[in-house]
Amino acid sequence: MCATKKQLCMLLVTLIPASKFLILPALYAGLAGQDAWFAALVNFLADGLLLAACLFFVKRFEGDTFYDVLERSLGRVFARIVFFLYAVYFLLKAVVPVFEQRDYTETTLYETSPSVLTFMPFFIVSLYLSLKGLKVMSRVGEIMFWFTVAGFSLTVFLSVGTFRPYYLLPLLKNPLNRTLSAIYNAAIWYGQPIVVLFLAGRIKKEKHFYLSVAITFAATALFSVFVFALFTGIYGDIAVRQIYAIAKMTKYSIALSNVGRFDYVASLLINFASVLSLSVPAVFSADCLKTAFGWKGGRLAAFIVNGLLIAAALVLRTCLQSLIAAFERYFTPFMLVFAYLIPAAALFGRKKDETVS
Repeated sequence: MCATKKQLCMLLVTLIPASKFLILPALYAGLAGQDAWFAALVNFLADGLLLAACLFFVKRFEGDTFYDVLERSLGRVFARIVFFLYAVYFLLKAVVPVFEQRDYTETTLYETSPSVLTFMPFFIVSLYLSLKGLKVMSRVGEIMFWFTVAGFSLTVFLSVGTFRPYYLLPLLKNPLNRTLSAIYNAAIWYGQPIVVLFLAGRIKKEKHFYLSVAITFAATALFSVFVFALFTGIYGDIAVRQIYAIAKMTKYSIALSNVGRFDYVASLLINFASVLSLSVPAVFSADCLKTAFGWKGGRLAAFIVNGLLIAAALVLRTCLQSLIAAFERYFTPFMLVFAYLIPAAALFGRKKDETVS
């Protein structure tokens, strides 16, 4: 077994919000305006449906992995092709969050001395987790959970005093086409519940498993929507210009005027937890690549995936905005198919006791 109920729930709490509060809040604000929270809610509802499909898969094919069901239903060759495409999907899924975090680290935390080496230690952690696989990743999630909760709790505590509810008014008055555009363009930051599908067959069966995972996701999603609303309620019309939102939300706190910028503690806690959030797609990409080629060990796959990420980080150093625009335009359709449609279609796969007619 790779994960317990507790580990999976804690992993979701870290994975879902940690990669969403750098550039995404400004993107929402630019398109959806005061309805940014509503656009985020719709994206989370789509992820809720994805989670429901993944949990139903786990229940329907108890003990089977996603690969087992694919191979039994469509044959080994097709199953390996699908897993190779998922290796590409997870690799691409890592790119924008990694680049966001790299730019945030180099320009905000190391503002006076940005360096190409500043963010490189992340890839050591990513490579280590990719080599160790899903079991270690699940255990690390238990630790990072506490950093995520502490970081976001402190951020909200310091930010809520500068929240202005009237910045969210009038409700749902943004042009529908702009809100829909925000929902579509933000999709590349979502889809994290698919990890449940790839942990199927490797999750320890425990009492109230499905209810616990569902409640964890719902609570995390609602909290994240609240943070999006909080950000918009702090900055109003100028929210669109506030990139690296998680570092900007607290700077007007009255509490900081007397004791200094201890809000950086919250940013550092979230930044630390993000190491796991950013590594997870690389871990799954390496695991899918290993499965696709039938490699017994995962070393080669781990080095390939992380090597490609390092190369991209070095070559595309000043292309974050262009990269995001390209991903919104070209990766989103690919992402919608592999993050939402295929997991739903997998529910119709063959069970062990079913025969071909």
